[in-house]
Amino acid sequence: MAQTLPVLSEGEKQCLHLVAQGFNSKEIARQLHVSEHTVDQRVRTSLRKYGVPSRKEAARLFVSAQQLQPQSGTYQPLIYQPEPLATDPDPGSSMAVPDRPDEQTERKTLLRRILAFGPPLGGSTNELSVDGRILAMIRAAVLTGVGVVTLLLLIAGAFKALA
Repeated sequence: MAQTLPVLSEGEKQCLHLVAQGFNSKEIARQLHVSEHTVDQRVRTSLRKYGVPSRKEAARLFVSAQQLQPQSGTYQPLIYQPEPLATDPDPGSSMAVPDRPDEQTERKTLLRRILAFGPPLGGSTNELSVDGRILAMIRAAVLTGVGVVTLLLLIAGAFKALA
């Protein structure tokens, strides 16, 4: 059966492998860092090569062909063995650090978060917690209010200077 199946490109193989796992085109595009159009084109090409009407059927054929092929190596890959953890030469030193930060440190951290200028930049997902989002909205509102008041004062000063 593996001999009768067509040869697929690496991109087509990746897409069919993810289709077999139940992902849709949008999710596959995110994982492979390509556009949805590219994913759909690769799936359509593989449908044409396999001569089947559905992407699920093509994925099923691909997976069954992959299972029938012999593995490339005879040995399993080595498992990474991490270095053993270093021991603390003075076990009593870790007890001196409190588990909770003191109240003054918490206040400084909260003040720093409130006064941070603008929302975090970059990234396609919002990684802020709920309180971080609320603080970002409050900062934006305060900065907008300060900007509007400053602009109005400048305009009023300009009119007084002209009069």
